[in-house]
This record gives sequence, C-alpha cells and structure tokens, in this order.
Amino acid sequence: MRRLALLVAVAAAAGCGPSDGGDAPLSPACTEGPGPFVQALRGAPKEARLGDGTPLSACIDGATSEADLQNVGLEVTAAAEQLEDRATNDERAALELGFLVGAARRGAGAATAVQAELVRRLERSAALDPDAATPAALRAVTEGLKAGEARG
Repeated sequence: MRRLALLVAVAAAAGCGPSDGGDAPLSPACTEGPGPFVQALRGAPKEARLGDGTPLSACIDGATSEADLQNVGLEVTAAAEQLEDRATNDERAALELGFLVGAARRGAGAATAVQAELVRRLERSAALDPDAATPAALRAVTEGLKAGEARG
C-alpha cells in the first residue's frame, strides 16, 4: 500500500521539476528489485554498493526521467520497508535503514521535486517511534544516516 502511494506521488510530482538529463546513465542494478539494495547494505556503514559496483546514491542521482524515478523509487522504498519492519528492535536493520536514507540524500543533492519527494518518504521510514524503538536502534539510525550521506 505504501509503495502504491509512493508511485502515485512520484507520478504526480514528475512534472514539478526539470530533468537535468544526468551525466551517467542509470545502472540496471538500480531497478532489479529491493534485494540488491538490502544485500548492498550489509556493507554499511563502511560502503554499500550494488552488485555491479554502483553506489546507492548513484541510483537516486541517475534517476532523472519519470520512468527511472518510479522504478528506483519502488525498489528503494520496498527495501526501506523491509528494514523498517525490523529496525525498532534490531540495531543492524536500523543502521542499514539510516544508511539507505543517507545515501538517498546524497544522491538527491540538488534534487528535482520528484527526487526530493522520494527522499522525504524514505526519511519517514527512518523516523522510528522513540517510544517503541530501543535506544540502540535510535543511535544506529543516526549513525547510518551520517555514514550514508558521507559514503553512500
């Protein structure tokens, strides 16, 4: 349901920002499902790259067309949802979730409206309920965010 809402939001916002055309084409690894993202995040907080070596941030940065943003958005959001389900009680999942959001922030840079909307939705996944999450999980999300912004 959340992925459907993201798809609708991405499609609605697609006309709000110009596409800069990007310097590099979007890696096919960015649209092969949420699994490659979850797998790559096992390298966090040091470095997380998709199987072909693509940094996670490059998926957001390289997704400048409406179609690319929809495809990448669905995969990244699905990965975030998988991690979010465990993050309140699982420090490792919280760190990986934070890293994913930090990498998305890094990739969005001077974002189009659609890229900014994707990052905002990912940030909501990482906003763990402080009454439900363990203190270690809350710290891990923050650590992951910083690492993702630096090395994502």
